[in-house]
Amino acid sequence: MNRSIKTGWHQSGMVAHIMSLALVLMALAYANPSVAMTPWQSWPAVGDARLTWGPWVIYDSELRTPSGEYLPGMEELALVIKYQREIDQEDLLEATDEQWRHLGIAANKRQRWLARLAEIWPDVRKGDRLIFVVNREGGIFYQDNRIIGTIRDKEMSLAFIQIWLSPRTAYPKLRRQLIGQA
Repeated sequence: MNRSIKTGWHQSGMVAHIMSLALVLMALAYANPSVAMTPWQSWPAVGDARLTWGPWVIYDSELRTPSGEYLPGMEELALVIKYQREIDQEDLLEATDEQWRHLGIAANKRQRWLARLAEIWPDVRKGDRLIFVVNREGGIFYQDNRIIGTIRDKEMSLAFIQIWLSPRTAYPKLRRQLIGQA
């Protein structure tokens, strides 16, 4: 009988310890903003698309919104890009500059914005996900579920997302797929 009482206390103590540990982990997640509990993860997908270059798959992308529908000018949306190959930061910046040039963004703005992106973006490996979540204040970049940078410039955030969503994008088929028109 004494043994069963000990076992009961031991199990009860273990449960209390596990609950305490869970509370500590939750507190750490809230205290550390780089580990994010993000609402975009529960948003439904509007559409998805794959970017290829010749025989190579560059990335798979997905557009998400709180409603699962896209309307031009939306203030909340997330673009999820899962890379299918390694790409260094310099190449990501160069491709972004090329797309902004295509959209007619002035050189002085492009250079200022690219300098900001250079502070944020890592080199990416196959399987990495970079996510850009547009909000009322600008936008937030995530690598998987970790915040890697915040953009507090609404114009820059909109210009970045327009690479994919502008009617003047260099990739109209990809745009149609992302916004659910394919």
